[in-house]
Amino acid sequence: MRVGVLNTWLSGRYLPFWEAYLGQLNIEVIHPQGQAEQPPSPVSLVVQQAQSLKNQGVDFLLLPDIQLGLESHKGSPSPWMIDLEASLSRVVAGLPPAIKVPAELSLELAGLAASIGQTLSRNPMTARRALERTKTLLHSQYKAPRQAGSSWVGLVAQPILLDNPAMLSPLRQALESHHLNLFLVDKSPPELRLEGHKLGLGLELPTDLEAAGMHRYFSRLGKIKGILYLHDEEYAPLPNPLRKLVQRHGSNKPWAWLGAGDNPQEAVDVLAKALEL
Repeated sequence: MRVGVLNTWLSGRYLPFWEAYLGQLNIEVIHPQGQAEQPPSPVSLVVQQAQSLKNQGVDFLLLPDIQLGLESHKGSPSPWMIDLEASLSRVVAGLPPAIKVPAELSLELAGLAASIGQTLSRNPMTARRALERTKTLLHSQYKAPRQAGSSWVGLVAQPILLDNPAMLSPLRQALESHHLNLFLVDKSPPELRLEGHKLGLGLELPTDLEAAGMHRYFSRLGKIKGILYLHDEEYAPLPNPLRKLVQRHGSNKPWAWLGAGDNPQEAVDVLAKALEL
């Protein structure tokens, strides 16, 4: 049996356990092939990877639920942020059946893992042994990103937009032209969601709360000189309550908007002017 896995869409949060677990089940784990030289948008990349896995003849796709089973009862969030399988099925014909797993690890997933293992291996004993060998990986071990330089500018965005470092390269270059450096949030997802709750914006989805948490955290972090808000209107928008908060009241630090398809140099120039650089 062959199970395809993604290398994007928050894969670093959940894949370390599932890849090891599937391996212990003697299931072949297949990665996407033929990555684009120029990193496409997050949605283009995930579609490209799903198509690659389909072409390689996998039996199942392991897909993340980035909202951890929660639904939004307010607003109109992007379907890509809510149901990746359904969104992919609309653009990739003949998509292999999906195995959905939460895009976050915890010991509470042991039961789900055991059930999936039994279904795939058709052997409860094999699934039990595989889980015993890999269960320690269910402990979520967050590693903060390494931050280079100083004169930092924080970036607020949906977390899937921060998941591909190569996509951030043009933004880093634009900031460096003003002797500024990009600072990515260095708090764990659960900590960010707590930060987001404290804003009292009525947000429900985990990723929306994380974006709001970035705003609150950067606003009170002394070493952050300014803030950029990256908004992908079509696929990964910042939540409306957060956008309204910033538009009406601004931030306690210089800030600027950056659209997903915009030239980052223009947004950075606006921010640099506000910083009086």
